[in-house]
Amino acid sequence: MKKVSLLIMACTLLFACQPEKYKSVGTPIDPVATLAGTWSLSKVTQTDENAKNNGYSYDPINVQTADLTTAFPFTDFKLTLNLASGVPSTFTTVPGKSPKVIKLTSGTWTVDNAKTPQIVTLVSGKDTATVTLGSLPLSATPILKLAATKSDYSTTKPKLLISYSYEFSKQ
Repeated sequence: MKKVSLLIMACTLLFACQPEKYKSVGTPIDPVATLAGTWSLSKVTQTDENAKNNGYSYDPINVQTADLTTAFPFTDFKLTLNLASGVPSTFTTVPGKSPKVIKLTSGTWTVDNAKTPQIVTLVSGKDTATVTLGSLPLSATPILKLAATKSDYSTTKPKLLISYSYEFSKQ
């Protein structure tokens, strides 16, 4: 009886494990192409990194982060990223009445890695601005998230002071 049970179990294990055929998930997304277009700034969040690292809190008020979107006319800010033959080429910024989130008005842009971009570098003459990608925009959620930081370089080891998170909506 033991041998029959083992034989049945062995047959079950051998015939139960068969490869499944999965359907294609579609064509791969070109991350750089998703960045191209005209973007309108829709949300700005400031984080006090020093308060965050030290665990400062005050219940009625969040002292670590602040939504600055309505404090200034940030929603006037526009960013246009252009492609030429599928690669990053030129950019323009139009601040309107908004504070200059990106101080450069026009120039060229690049990414650190075309397959998995994390850093966007904007260049205008000798001036350079770098921003970190928070997330890539997708067709279902056309929101571009960028992050920028300000640090204290007066010491030998730079200290991160403030970070800004920018959310752009595709126009």
